[in-house]
Amino acid sequence: MAQKGKHMKTSPIWWEFTEWEQRPTTTSTPPAKVDVAVIGAGYTGLNTALVLARAGVSVAVFEAGEFGEGASSRNGGMVGPSFHKLGVNGMKQQFGETVANGILAESISFIDHLETFLKTENIDADFKRTGRLLGARKPADLERYKRMLETLQGACDVKGHIVAKQDMQSEIGSHHYEGGLVFPTDGGLNPAKYLAGLAQKLVDAGGQIFTQTPVENITKNAKGHTLSTPRGEVLANEIAVCTNGYTGKQFGALRRRILPLRSAILATEELPTALMDELFPNRRMHGDSRRLVAYYRPSPDGKRLLFGGRAVGLTERPPANERLLRSMMLEVFPQLSTVKTTHVWSGLVAYTFSHAPHIGKMDGVHYAMGYVGSGVARASYFGQKLGQKILGNEAAGETSFDKLSFKTKPLYNGNPWFMPGLVRWQSMLDKFKL
Repeated sequence: MAQKGKHMKTSPIWWEFTEWEQRPTTTSTPPAKVDVAVIGAGYTGLNTALVLARAGVSVAVFEAGEFGEGASSRNGGMVGPSFHKLGVNGMKQQFGETVANGILAESISFIDHLETFLKTENIDADFKRTGRLLGARKPADLERYKRMLETLQGACDVKGHIVAKQDMQSEIGSHHYEGGLVFPTDGGLNPAKYLAGLAQKLVDAGGQIFTQTPVENITKNAKGHTLSTPRGEVLANEIAVCTNGYTGKQFGALRRRILPLRSAILATEELPTALMDELFPNRRMHGDSRRLVAYYRPSPDGKRLLFGGRAVGLTERPPANERLLRSMMLEVFPQLSTVKTTHVWSGLVAYTFSHAPHIGKMDGVHYAMGYVGSGVARASYFGQKLGQKILGNEAAGETSFDKLSFKTKPLYNGNPWFMPGLVRWQSMLDKFKL
């Protein structure tokens, strides 16, 4: 039986670990004209805008809701290279060996890039390189991990090592796994603290953030682009759409290339230090080999367990999400059966048909999106690359991902109605470890 708190909260616990009430917000009227309008105030949009503002470009960021209500403050705060979901061989088959190797080599730099940025900007986001453990749920998964590590090390010299089943107690307080794979240079942070710090840097650089200001329509004309918002029209020379899983119908061409999926996370009540030491001996980030993604970690203060995975359906359903996540959590940690849930929340991530993120320009509009559920480091990196592209700095904005074609599928309109059925099927396969 689920052990819920009497008043289980449906807002991210991250908001309680930062001065969230001081986050940027504005009710002012947007300017009639800006050089660049950025749509979406997440990691991508804010990093794009920061590059532009520091180059002397007038830039305004438009956020449809309150600041930080999207995925940038709702994710698990886990940071790593975010290797391509297809694997090395799948990438080479789809993109060719040269492009695949370039993407892998560039991906290795994502976490270094973010760490350097946080240090340079003096943003306190509780960042720490804890490493990440991927647990193998069956022996075949461990063999697959071994092959994956060997292939990755041959392609891009990634650091990692295999943990045998008999040694797993040194990594995790669970008998659920047949062994695992450790990426020692991965890490974690508080996503809300990072987002708030990033926004402050933009404001300090002269950028503007307009919350509760959805862009309802964009019209291209001889002078640039006219954005229609509830607070008036804005003329912009350039537009950057950085909406990821929240890409609306008004951005039809981009929306048809994004599959928005809901991911949910629960937080437990505070646990005794001895129990946290048992569960997470090395305080790493964690994942495993199931088809339906599971990811979990200690909170930055080391007092709670945060457990995330695919949500139930496409809409917000906190009680159902809590039941699903608890059942997954208890598979791994049955000793937590009496522990209470204090928070459960969810947000939208964006998958793509290529299983890769994309950056570029379409119909005169710049974009970066589609982080396939691994957006903290990717979105930060892509946002800064996009800013350089808009400035016309070709060398600084260049990335191996430029070579990927942002494809859609016939008849797909941006509504992944078919995904709940696929999730149920994958859940059944996970249940029987097939």
